[in-house]
Amino acid sequence: MKKSGAEILLEALSDSGVDTIFGYPGANTLPIHDGLRSGPIRHYLMRHEQAAAHAADGYARATGKVGVCLATSGPGATNLVTGIATAYMDSSPIIALTGQVTTTLLGSDAFQETDIIGITLPITKHSFLVRDVRDMKSTIQEAFKLTTCSRPGPVLVDLPRNVLASSCPAGEERTYQSTPKVSNGIGDKDDQLHKIARALNQAERPVIIIGGGVKLSNACREITDLIEKGRIPFVNTMMGVGSVHAANGYNLGFIGTHGFELSNRVVHQADFILAIGTRFSDRSTSNVDAFAPLATIAQIDIDPTSVGKNIKTDLPLIGDIRKTLKKLIPLVETPDRIEWLSRIKKEQETTEKRNCYKGCGEPGRFIGMVQEAMPEETTAVTDVGLNQIWAVRSWLPKTPRSLLTSGGMGTMGFSVPAAIGAKIGVPEREVVAFSGDGGFFMNIQELATISYYNIPVKIIVFNNSHLGMIRQIQDLFYDSRLSSCELGNHADIVAIAKGFGLQAERVAVEKPEEGIDKMAASKGPFLLEVMVDPENYVYPIIPPGRSNMEMIFGRSD
Repeated sequence: MKKSGAEILLEALSDSGVDTIFGYPGANTLPIHDGLRSGPIRHYLMRHEQAAAHAADGYARATGKVGVCLATSGPGATNLVTGIATAYMDSSPIIALTGQVTTTLLGSDAFQETDIIGITLPITKHSFLVRDVRDMKSTIQEAFKLTTCSRPGPVLVDLPRNVLASSCPAGEERTYQSTPKVSNGIGDKDDQLHKIARALNQAERPVIIIGGGVKLSNACREITDLIEKGRIPFVNTMMGVGSVHAANGYNLGFIGTHGFELSNRVVHQADFILAIGTRFSDRSTSNVDAFAPLATIAQIDIDPTSVGKNIKTDLPLIGDIRKTLKKLIPLVETPDRIEWLSRIKKEQETTEKRNCYKGCGEPGRFIGMVQEAMPEETTAVTDVGLNQIWAVRSWLPKTPRSLLTSGGMGTMGFSVPAAIGAKIGVPEREVVAFSGDGGFFMNIQELATISYYNIPVKIIVFNNSHLGMIRQIQDLFYDSRLSSCELGNHADIVAIAKGFGLQAERVAVEKPEEGIDKMAASKGPFLLEVMVDPENYVYPIIPPGRSNMEMIFGRSD
């Protein structure tokens, strides 16, 4: 009995737990699509390959499983690049399958030939070119192993058409032989773990910084136990938001350029920082030379390249976060920390008086109203721009993986296709996508996908007729010289959504109640356009090159 390369591919994917592929066909992927007709894997035809990659990414972030996207060679493959880079920057496990010209044509500049492996080399954990049908199964097995091991990330598999079409006799398929796993050293680093515990127990003003690695390692329960046992206040990076129940009493919000005033101030005052699953990116630390000048810094991460990468670390520990926290918790004492917690509470009261709806104004109030109207376990997916900051500051995640955002890459156009992937991955949860008008236009074609499959996502478009964050930066730091940031209101977003077959309404951000109620009550997909004044910014904001303590709160600053 013989199997074609495409059949072996689909069988290997199914054996790896794949039930969904997001893709777009081309001549060089037709053997795969032909096999998908009768197999157990469902293929969602997206309307653009970039959206397919974002949908696979949203699926992975919402489920914790591997997301899979598929595109043909040439422009199909290159259209995946932004989505692959987005997944890479945020350590999201996706497999990108790309069709390729036949092996005999490689290097000949054939029609729709592109060196997609060379193009994606810096933004994947690894890339494979399958030259022999006998290697198909082992390649897919290894790709799945690589995408989830250590720090997760995207893996690309390039599939020449003749390899997909050719046959392999039974018994000649090669299987992946995994290399014996080398210990990550956690067991050998008990001494370092005891040093971290001792420094934490002795600290008078400790703070934990939670990064996205906590969610990726499924350590949300463990980090919550550590915080509550040690009575330790914590801040999040943008990617770490949602790791711990937002209302547990120790949450100070997220730090950095667009972070909370309180979180930035408390980190600056801390005498000990335990950073978990974060690389201290420039969006969190701003001016690294002035970051947390009084603190001894401990850092726990599975990725050795992230430890000490941007901030000098006094107590580094490389290892699996969940396993490490399980060993750390018994070593942590339960002090009263009354003075430190009281000091934080007083600062919190002061900063809350200064900030209107957490520094987000009416959009922040609106997002709070949306969350109240939706079920508790609703997943929020943000785009990039002011809408992202409004949502991350205002949405209070109550369960892990319930706030998805493009952090490292900051990819406009992410929210709508990622919301598709999130809803398909976890269909029992409601999904709300927040977008600005700018980001929404970048993948507006996916309304057709939502309509065709009747995917019941809710889409909220903040329309200020501008690229809002660009406008704010130009207003504050370029002496109000606005340039190339006005989008205008010539497109009727509600009419467009209805043209795609979606229910849609328009509301003013000041009076949104009726629109929110209609959206929350709808059973199918729904778009709510929210009209926002273009001068409705988010504060505080840290000017470029300044420290986290040099926040400004308006034009007068």
